[in-house]
Amino acid sequence: MADLSFQNRLQVFGFRLSKSEQRIASYIIANPAQAATVSSQRLAQEIGTSNSTLTRFCKKLDYRNYIEFQTLLAAEGTPGETPDQTVRRIDHYYERTLDAACELVRPADLDAFVGQIHRADKILIFGLGSSGLTASEFNMRLVQMGFTSSVMTDTFLMRVQSSLFSPRDLIIAVSNSGETPEVVAACRIAKSVGAPICALTQNGQTALAQMADTILYAGDVGQMGDEKFINAQMPLVFLIDAVTYRLLEDPKCRESRERALQTLSNRRF
Repeated sequence: MADLSFQNRLQVFGFRLSKSEQRIASYIIANPAQAATVSSQRLAQEIGTSNSTLTRFCKKLDYRNYIEFQTLLAAEGTPGETPDQTVRRIDHYYERTLDAACELVRPADLDAFVGQIHRADKILIFGLGSSGLTASEFNMRLVQMGFTSSVMTDTFLMRVQSSLFSPRDLIIAVSNSGETPEVVAACRIAKSVGAPICALTQNGQTALAQMADTILYAGDVGQMGDEKFINAQMPLVFLIDAVTYRLLEDPKCRESRERALQTLSNRRF
């Protein structure tokens, strides 16, 4: 993930940072232009830390050294001025969020995720709360494409159904935090019976991610720094759009979906 932006590196590798290193991250977020130009000694002095701590910070975020950190940070530029008008501001946030989400998806991971779906006899999708809405949308698309898929947003049924799966089936867990207790518990049961797990989540160092065989990382709308922008599901929908597109490259999936949509259009009420 050498091409990740600074914010995405924080999302993926931020768990590695100590408290003093987290203070460095906060300073850089607030002062990106300065951090991209001043010497390491000057930056360390400004933050109130040591040069060695700054060096460790760069390593933990997967930069080779401070020079690479500065070079890549400078290349990112600034996000641009946030528009005052509400609709324009949301458009601005959408563009930034989707750019960050796209950066997090590695083609090999997308291939692996799609491959798991094609190989599965049965698919069970988990999600709670707003993630449950994404899970339901994903399930509807898979059913239309001819997959034997179901969605579970009830915590009791999640655990029961997980125990009935096998290594020939597939669990898809949707959880931004990766720590939703009910989803983690159901996935642990599925793992105990050998069922493979695919995850849509934000963080690679969570209980869910540690159990998952394949992960697609969702962007974090918290990067916008605006507590009123709460569309945490948009990066998840971006991921299921990417998976759907790849699945529909298969003629059988396209034919099944067209047949399903034709049936719906011919239905008389």
